[in-house]
Amino acid sequence: MGSLRFVPAEGQWIALAVWPTIVTVPAGIADETVETIWSTLGLQGVTLERVVSSIPLRGTDAVRDFSVLRLDPGADASEPVPDAGSENPDTSTWRATVVTRGAAVVDLLSVGGSRRFASSGIEPWALAEFSDIIGVSTGSLPEAPEAVLRIPPDARRLDHGVAAASRVVWASAPDLLTTGPAPASRVAQEGSGENASESHDDHDAAAAADDTVITRTRPGVGAGTVIPSPEDDPDPAHPDPQHPDSAHPTPAHPAFDLRVNDGPPIDLVGAVVFGRDPRARRSPTALPQTLVRVDSPGLRVSGTHVEIARSGRTVVVTDLRSSNGTTVVLPGRPPIRLRQGDSVVATGAAIVEIGDGNVIHISPRDRGNSGITV
Repeated sequence: MGSLRFVPAEGQWIALAVWPTIVTVPAGIADETVETIWSTLGLQGVTLERVVSSIPLRGTDAVRDFSVLRLDPGADASEPVPDAGSENPDTSTWRATVVTRGAAVVDLLSVGGSRRFASSGIEPWALAEFSDIIGVSTGSLPEAPEAVLRIPPDARRLDHGVAAASRVVWASAPDLLTTGPAPASRVAQEGSGENASESHDDHDAAAAADDTVITRTRPGVGAGTVIPSPEDDPDPAHPDPQHPDSAHPTPAHPAFDLRVNDGPPIDLVGAVVFGRDPRARRSPTALPQTLVRVDSPGLRVSGTHVEIARSGRTVVVTDLRSSNGTTVVLPGRPPIRLRQGDSVVATGAAIVEIGDGNVIHISPRDRGNSGITV
């Protein structure tokens, strides 16, 4: 899937990513609209057309500016992707389908240069397909498309979730991303694509899905917040009409245990708050809360430090604005250092380090210790 990053920022754009589809909408639109788009993205086998149809175009909640991007591997997806500056590059392996409306624009980088796609006033929105793509950028962009994907050092990974952002960048290979100065663009094409077309404006409203997951971080999506997809927790009361099987009951959600160091297991029901002297917190949802006190002779653990909560089939770890931070280790991935208020999703075993030697193990039931080495 390449490397998908976002630049954290409040008050500009909201990015929603469920691979291989990425949506950007302006910050400040109705919470219900964000929830509907996110729910639609999480539906099994959802089409690009249905995602676009979940964005209201009329009425008081109309979204005037947005982009929807769908990435698909080409026939040669197994071939290596060349450097953007190669003089004799091989054909790239990705195809991008892009929908834009209003002021939203998308920059596309290929082995032959870069181009910009915008709606150019087409109503209700413009659609185009591009081949041989090795990078994409959307959100608040420079005046002209760049020939390389330049991002600031604080850009952060957005594999799957919702984030407040100024810019979203995808690269087919991580080494195509750079924090250095970018050369001038070789190609700049406004509002054009290989199959640019005006689309219809007759859109059906998308069916609302499970609110339980969405309201965990709504209202007010914070920079860096990541939430699980409704795909992980389908709602039998709102089946997908395109997929009748979605009306059938799903298997029982997995159970999780928590352990602080080698202590006894704690059944993860609702939310568990850890700290030196934890206090119950106001939660956007009505999750039951369990408070767990940990020893911290060096005062590295904050009074109310971290929350670990069930959300459907996943576990959400949230730093509660701790003084010294929280580190989360997921299997096979580098440690993730959470900033104050950040969240990360774990779908299985994980460990959470909160300071003074306190390590919280997250384990699916009957699998014992997380098995991850600190």
